[in-house]
Amino acid sequence: MSLCIVCGNEIPVDDVVCPFCGAAQQSAADNSDETVTHRIVNIERGRPVVETALKKMENELLRARTDRVMVVTLIHGYGSSGKGGRIRTECRKLLDQMNSEKKINQLIVGEEFRKRTGPGKALLKRFPQLEDDCASDFSNPGVTIVVL
Repeated sequence: MSLCIVCGNEIPVDDVVCPFCGAAQQSAADNSDETVTHRIVNIERGRPVVETALKKMENELLRARTDRVMVVTLIHGYGSSGKGGRIRTECRKLLDQMNSEKKINQLIVGEEFRKRTGPGKALLKRFPQLEDDCASDFSNPGVTIVVL
């Protein structure tokens, strides 16, 4: 299984179109000589406890930086209570701390990520290819965009 490059759902490795969102997928061979601009990381998959989700987030951000990925979409879910809500809250607390310590360059919470205004507009101007990759992230409180 691999992750859809747009929605982040698990799909069979050989699928060329995501059965969930309909987005065309690129094979690893298509990207072999290119710098990868964007990666999707789902830290709520498997319904982990908060500590496990935060550790996964830290590890995946470190791996993304090592792989020279510029932008990471973190899927932490959105729940007003329960595991999803706690993961979102604690994830954002840790990201705020990492941002203040200059370990990441920027974070944009999903509900403030808009195509035509604010930090979302600036991010898309800097990385125009993200407009298609992040289409489902606009105004989505279940994600946070991290610029490394």
